[in-house]
Formats: sequence, C-alpha cells, structure tokens
Amino acid sequence: MDKVYVSDIIEKPGGMKFSVRILLFVGLAMVFDGFDYMIVSFTMPQITEEMQLGFIATGSLASFSLLGMLIGGFLSGYLADRFGRKHVMNVSIMIYALLTVPIFFVHTYDAFAVCRILSGIGVGAVIPLSVTIVSEYAPTKHRGVFVTMTKTFMMLGWVLAGLTAMYVVPNFGWRMCYLIGGFPFLYGILMHFIMPESVQWLLSKGRTTEALKIVNRINDTLDAPKEGGYTADEILIPEAEKGGQLRQVVSKKYLKVTVGIWLVAFTTCALSYGLTNWMPTILLQSGYSVSASYGYTTLMNLLGCAGAVVAGVAADRLGRIRSAYVAFFLAGLSVVFTAVFGFGGLMIVACIFMGFAINYAYMSPAPITIEAYPTEIRATGQACVTTVARIGGFITPMVIGGALASGSTFSTVLVVFLVPLCLAALFTKLLIKTETKGVAMEDLGTLPSDSLNGGNTSQEGERL
Repeated sequence: MDKVYVSDIIEKPGGMKFSVRILLFVGLAMVFDGFDYMIVSFTMPQITEEMQLGFIATGSLASFSLLGMLIGGFLSGYLADRFGRKHVMNVSIMIYALLTVPIFFVHTYDAFAVCRILSGIGVGAVIPLSVTIVSEYAPTKHRGVFVTMTKTFMMLGWVLAGLTAMYVVPNFGWRMCYLIGGFPFLYGILMHFIMPESVQWLLSKGRTTEALKIVNRINDTLDAPKEGGYTADEILIPEAEKGGQLRQVVSKKYLKVTVGIWLVAFTTCALSYGLTNWMPTILLQSGYSVSASYGYTTLMNLLGCAGAVVAGVAADRLGRIRSAYVAFFLAGLSVVFTAVFGFGGLMIVACIFMGFAINYAYMSPAPITIEAYPTEIRATGQACVTTVARIGGFITPMVIGGALASGSTFSTVLVVFLVPLCLAALFTKLLIKTETKGVAMEDLGTLPSDSLNGGNTSQEGERL
C-alpha cells in the first residue's frame, strides 16, 4: 500500500467527525478564554467610577491583560513546539482561571493591573495553541473555516461576557464577574483526559507509536475504515527542517511572509481590540443606559462571530488573499458609516455592520498565518504573530483614551482607523501574496522559498 499523509486519512468520508470533535473541545476552551479577556470591557465603567480613573487609565484597564497575553502568547509557541500542544494549552487554561479569581478581592488600580497581567499570560497562551492544534486536525478543503471557527468561539466568549455582565453587574456588582471567570479551571483538568495531542506534532518528534493510536482512532470514525488500521510503514512523515524554532521563523526562507503577517496582524488587532474594548464606555458616556450600552456591544460581538465564520468560508472559496482584500474594504466602510451615522440614531445598524466587518478583517489573515510554516515551527510562528498582534491591541485602547482626553470625538477616532486598514491591504499585496488554499498541511513545509516570499502556488490542492 502507498504511504499516506494523516491529512489524507482525515480527508476520507467520515474523517471530519474527528476534526469537529477536536474543534468543539478546543472551542469551549476558547469560549472561556474570550469571556475572561472581554469581561474587563463590560466592567470598565464601574471600575473607573470606583477608582476615579481618567481616560488613559481607563483605557489601560483593557491593555493590562494584553500585556500578559504578549508574554503568554510568545512563550506558548516555543513550549508547544518543544513539549506538545495539549499540555501547554491545558496548563494555560488553569493559569488564567486561577489568576482571574483574585480580582474579586482587589480595591486598587495597581492590584487590578497585576492580576490582569498575570491572568493574561494564560489567556494569551491558549489562543495560538488552539488555532494550531485545530488546524493540524482540520480537513484540507475546509481548513480556513476550521481556523476561523476556532477564534469564533472566542468571540462567543465575548458575547457571553456581555450577557453575564448585563445580569450580574446590576444585581451583584462588577467583582462577581471575575469570580465566575475562575470556572474554566475545572475544564482545564477535564481537557487533560479528553483532548488528544496533535498527531502532526507527535510524528514530527518521532513519537510514532503514540501518533498511530490517534491515527487509528481517526480511522475508526471513517465511513469505510481501513481493516486492521494503519501501521508506521503506511504513514508518510514530512522531513523536518533543521534549526531553532524562532530562527527558522525569521530565516531567509520565511522572513518576507513573516514580516508581512506580523504587520497585518498588528493593524487588524489594533482595530478590533481598540474598538471592542471602548464601545461599552463610549455608549454609556453618549447617554445610553447600562443595558443598552452592553446590549449594543454584545450585538456587535455577536455579529463579529458571523464575520469570523464568513472569513473562513470566503478563505476556502475565494482564496486567502482575495478574502482579505474584501474584508479590509468592508471594515473601512463600516467605520466610516459608524462615524457618520452611528451616533446620529443608527447605532443598532452601525453595531451590526461594524461588528461583522471589523471581525471579518481581524480573522481574514488567520488561515494565512497558520499555513505559512511547517509543523515543527507552526506553534512558534503562530505565537509570534499573536504576540505582535497583541502589541497593537495593547497600545490602541490607551491611544484612544489619550485622543478622547485631548478633546477628539469618537467619530474622529473611527475615521483614523482607515489608515491601518489601508496599510493592512498594502502589506498583504507587497509582502504576503502566497495563496495556500487547498494545500495539504504536510505540504505547507515543502513550498519553495520563492513562493513563500511572494510567488504563487500553481499546484494548489496537489502534492508539491
């Protein structure tokens, strides 16, 4: 029998059932992750009032967790490529859950900052690892959808945070939201028993026996499973590249696409995180009630989930690059519409449009990112991108606070966001270019260096 890739087995009829199971396991972890991150946006007004904070200090409330996410995201990639995706992710879930609970007891700005930075380390680690492990189990034809769906679960966590805050804050106070944020600790323990390690990673590390157990679990889910299962001689393993993980990510072969992905991630994350974090506070200051402000922001996040799903479908149908251009254009239209018409009485329409469009733009580079690197450095590459993106997310809430403190209106701030969107399109055009739609996961590491640095994959969907 000819040797086959693990991706070939997953592609067989019925194989997607195992992929969907992985997506759901990881997706629930991302829901909790999104809740723990976004809950600060829905408690910012109460914390600001209690601690008597100015605009910049208010903006920094959201930035503190992003600072921790910078650390956690960067470390997680190195650790996951070295020690495995599963264990690092499970420990990270328990870390952010445990370190969210102490916020229930804090009464000072400094104590809040320390707790959010520490819990942010765990939150930041989970995101790149979730996307990495889901992509390594995803069917090739639907990998774009699987990657963006993973992050869509995080946005569902944002919605859950809004719904929770709408009930909990008026009835029990803002602190109770952080006590609820400790619940994922139990799920982290459960994940240890139900979540398999990445079979791609196990094979890359020569742990073939462990990998085969998982491969044959996938085989058992097929509509027509191979009788007797698969043996080591029947599995094709791509040759691993040599060198340190981070060194490979910035090596000559990957440097151009790495820089391009970093710049696009920075600009799109700055847009998404900056606007999402400030919306509840801006709406409250514009005269909306607590329920209306939280409701509109939750609606915005809910439509963000739709935008994320569309990002995946469009990436698989239009291609990664074309989808990104469409996303950046729609995001630009949405911020202009909100600036001109949103505060003039069309806030519901504006929240729907902006929530959909900015998260479509935020998610559109995700398949490109995960497909830029081979298995042995994929988690490191994803973590580096996430880290750079979080720098944009860290800076923007404080920049918006500074702009508002200087007398600028929120509508003016929105229009300024056209600049990073134009830059994201330019970076995609000049530095990324590569279309990886339809390329098997194992073949991503074999793409020629001129393709990774701006060429086209003419053999899309075929063995390269």
